[in-house]
Amino acid sequence: MARIRTIKPDFFTSLTIADLTPEQRLTFIGLWTHVDDAGRCVDDARLIKAAIWPIDDRTAADIEIDLKALTELSLITRYTLNRKRYLAVTNWDEHQRINRPTDSKLPAPEEGDPTPPDPVTRHDSDSLNAHAHLSEGSPQERKGKEGNREGKGNPPTPRQSSGSPAVAQTGERPLPDRMTDAFLSEYARGNSYKRRQIRPVIADALSNDTDPDELWAALEQLGKTSKPVTANTLQFAFSKIRGTYQQHDNVIELASGQPLPGTDTNLAGWGAVAASLADYDTHSEDSA
Repeated sequence: MARIRTIKPDFFTSLTIADLTPEQRLTFIGLWTHVDDAGRCVDDARLIKAAIWPIDDRTAADIEIDLKALTELSLITRYTLNRKRYLAVTNWDEHQRINRPTDSKLPAPEEGDPTPPDPVTRHDSDSLNAHAHLSEGSPQERKGKEGNREGKGNPPTPRQSSGSPAVAQTGERPLPDRMTDAFLSEYARGNSYKRRQIRPVIADALSNDTDPDELWAALEQLGKTSKPVTANTLQFAFSKIRGTYQQHDNVIELASGQPLPGTDTNLAGWGAVAASLADYDTHSEDSA
């Protein structure tokens, strides 16, 4: 049941909150309206998705990513008691001052054991397949029916078989986690890359049948140029790899080979047009 809660202005200037994506911040705020008066609720991404994101095009797997990010920042505590999973908002009394609170029917965090960081999900839930562990030899992690809907995430890319993937696919951890760790180990130093921002992009690309080797090549291209890792920059990197990117005549490249962005590109284009018109006028006067 949704509850009326309050939000403090300093929420928006918190450095901890700044490390979250906008979706993860909204999930955290939404949890305040979903948990009971003690800040506790059942830890099930499907129930939380239905309560907080009922009409948005987000899956339970997306919510699970949000919850993991909140856990990493110690904003929530996930715990298990009698094989049932619960979560509690950390420092709940600091977030909310509730008049005449109702006693919680759920156990407190100190009564249970910490939930493992990568719990095995239910096999009968398509919406949570993105978090199932990969079996040895699996080509990549798949998200399930909802992850492959038309128009969601990156478009499928041609699969290219190779002798061995750039990131090993054996072991118990999901491929997006291993690929994210490998990328951060290689390129995080000196850059502002955040795991909680990069991991969903990689998982989304893999769920849409992107070849892991091609994805890693695109990530390397972004890491070497210190570009952000987003769905859009990945598509740009894919086009460069496949040789389908075409430089327009009205785009001026910097010394590094990177095109001028946004308004600079438009101004450069109009400048080129003006220069060509001026050259045309000069030739016209000479021939007259």
